[in-house]
Amino acid sequence: MPGMSEQRLSFGTKLTYGIGDVASNIFIVTTGMYLLFFLTDTLGVNPALAGMALLFPKLWDVVSDPMMGWISDRTRSRFGRRRPYLLFGAVPFGVSFIVLFLAPGYQSELLRAVHVALLFALGCTAFTVINVPYSSMVAEMTADYNERISLTSFRMIFASVGALAAGALVTPLVALGGGGASGYRFMSLIYAAVIVATCLICFWGTRDAPVSAQREVMPPFGEQVRIAFRNTPFIMLVLSYFFQALAIGVMMAGFVYYVKYVMALPETAMNVVYPLFLVTAIVFIPVWVRIGARLGKIRAYRIGLALFCLMIASLFLTPTSTPVVFYIQILILGVGFSSFQLFPFSMLPDTIEYDQMQSGLRREGVFSGMWSAGQKIAYSLGPVIVGFALDRAGYSAGGIQPASVGFGVRVVFCLFPAVVVLLSFIPFARYDLTRERFEEIKRRISKSPD
Repeated sequence: MPGMSEQRLSFGTKLTYGIGDVASNIFIVTTGMYLLFFLTDTLGVNPALAGMALLFPKLWDVVSDPMMGWISDRTRSRFGRRRPYLLFGAVPFGVSFIVLFLAPGYQSELLRAVHVALLFALGCTAFTVINVPYSSMVAEMTADYNERISLTSFRMIFASVGALAAGALVTPLVALGGGGASGYRFMSLIYAAVIVATCLICFWGTRDAPVSAQREVMPPFGEQVRIAFRNTPFIMLVLSYFFQALAIGVMMAGFVYYVKYVMALPETAMNVVYPLFLVTAIVFIPVWVRIGARLGKIRAYRIGLALFCLMIASLFLTPTSTPVVFYIQILILGVGFSSFQLFPFSMLPDTIEYDQMQSGLRREGVFSGMWSAGQKIAYSLGPVIVGFALDRAGYSAGGIQPASVGFGVRVVFCLFPAVVVLLSFIPFARYDLTRERFEEIKRRISKSPD
């Protein structure tokens, strides 16, 4: 295939590429799980208003993510098309995370919500500058079907490490920093340092990774997006992943509320529950790699999604008096979630070859940007849905909660994600890039003039 590498990547290249996703997942999970909680329980913002405040910054991603992909596709530098953004975007990304958790002193609840919303928009933009080029690198680094699963497994192991750090260590770091606003400020400083460091490690460690050169002529941005919508496997995969990411976004935003108001456990129980969930997901990534190599990505992913759907729905019936059962359910839920971490991101590069067969262009950036926009919009709807569910259930920020809150949390945290994941099977049924079809696509590309 012109301009593509079939060789196996070194362990060091895979390792340092994977480390790069620690930064992105610290941002995704910390904001997804705790920014709504920060607004409601530290800044005293009404949950419905807080949820809306976190939605509007994400609407900007619909434009910024594909645009960033288009920019990276056209970038010329001695570091390649994608890596310069890991170098020059690392510090701004870290700084934007710090300012996001600086509690404003406004008396107005609305002003506090708007303040956080504006800084969240800034943080999302900094995230886009790093994450879209980073995500585009897989399709450039290898064209081998199974090697992409392997490379993605490294990425997702470290994505889970970042998510684990964000999910399990936020409350201890906030407590270590004195709790409340000062605690969140302390937490943000620690995580910002990790964000900067992991981006730079990824930049340095992937210096020998294969890259594809920019073509001399690239269509305008709008035309490229229109062409992308003719890529049926990509559109079906994006639609399916959007529903799944929406389910995960609701789960992340509702997790701490489920632990606190349904299971009647202290907030610090998240230091046990979330690591159990994420460590299980990390441990099972190599298992899913083997299953995917044996059964194919599509069949393996269907199994993982079905398991996730079954277990998240089962939490609706978990009695408060049986925390042991709850922990077992969370462990099995992590097994299903592990497949969500791995397979979609190893399928996305395959759709780029399908596009190259149709258009003759290598447009990793545009496709990764559109993918990222859909992912972030889905995640951003999570706090909105949870916020409105809490408001309808009678939630009172900082007060004693009525029994209706527990039932409302069960519905939004358990049943809503299960239904949405089931809906994702509809478009996923039309995704048909099997290993055999992918190899045929590569053969057709290799026979085309460069």
